[in-house]
Amino acid sequence: MEGFEHLGFLIQFEDKGSDGDFLSQAAPIFANSDPDMPAVPVPASQVLGWLLQNIASSLEHVTEKNPAKENGPPSGSDQDVVKASPSVRSPCFIEGVSKSSYVKQASDLKNSSLKVINCHDSVIYILAPLRYATIYGCSDATIVLGAVGKAVRVEHCERVHVIIAAKRVCIANCRECVFFLGVNHHPLIVGDNHKLQVAPYNTYYSRLEEHMTEVGIEATINRWDDTLELGMIDPHNSLSHPAGVSDAQAESATRLDPDHFTKFLIPNWLEGESTGSTKDNPFPLTDPYLTSQQKNQNNLGETKQILREAPLEENLKRELSCALHVYFRDWLYGKSIIFLFY
Repeated sequence: MEGFEHLGFLIQFEDKGSDGDFLSQAAPIFANSDPDMPAVPVPASQVLGWLLQNIASSLEHVTEKNPAKENGPPSGSDQDVVKASPSVRSPCFIEGVSKSSYVKQASDLKNSSLKVINCHDSVIYILAPLRYATIYGCSDATIVLGAVGKAVRVEHCERVHVIIAAKRVCIANCRECVFFLGVNHHPLIVGDNHKLQVAPYNTYYSRLEEHMTEVGIEATINRWDDTLELGMIDPHNSLSHPAGVSDAQAESATRLDPDHFTKFLIPNWLEGESTGSTKDNPFPLTDPYLTSQQKNQNNLGETKQILREAPLEENLKRELSCALHVYFRDWLYGKSIIFLFY
């Protein structure tokens, strides 16, 4: 029951008096909701069904359910104290971006909620503080979310690289995606997911730490690999659950191989005249990923040094440089990440 109560941070209810109550007191499936009394046994399948229904509803509609809770002064308890105008309450939509780069700065966003929907073969940079964000129906894209103080939901995406600094993240029904996470709570994985990978946060921009402080994200706490899987594969889904296959626990995410971990560089020109104090990734890396990153940096430095000192005439150096670019581009095509250069 204690583990069940810990899931309360994911559920939000209309009843104002429910704040601070135990989750079991809000769940109608429990006949005895008094936390001081012995719990009445309830079938796990019934509890799971109730949880999935309420988590999905809470994360999708949380801004509409709490119209008075918008961006306010940061505090240790992450409380909302400012009532916002309707224009701020309404989410900002980024929809249908294809084969291009798309950038939003803090000055471009007057909303505290953002939805990225049906974007494909693109790179999307959201370099701003937010409270809630949703990524839905995207494919073959890289999406960078600056700092999200409440929750991020990623749903029905395929072959997407998502870079997130957030308090919480929920991943649902995604395939072949890689998540580079800086998160303060367990990443929640629900529904029918396949071939997901998680890795530590791998980028920065000049105002990142400022935005993290504004929304209450702690860089010293990163639970990127401490995922929590909820749910079973849907037996009525013929694609994920073929006939004759028994019920199975939904797939968990695997850790990205440290040898495949690279720093994601956000071009300086994307930030315009914005200046900030962040000069590197604020989330500490664990040893395997730090070692891999340092190895890549050393290899790059050695390659540059070799090119500078090569006893070649200038025209031959240019030919060599062009050849390296061709091989690099072929490698990008092989890795299916050439869209980074739109």
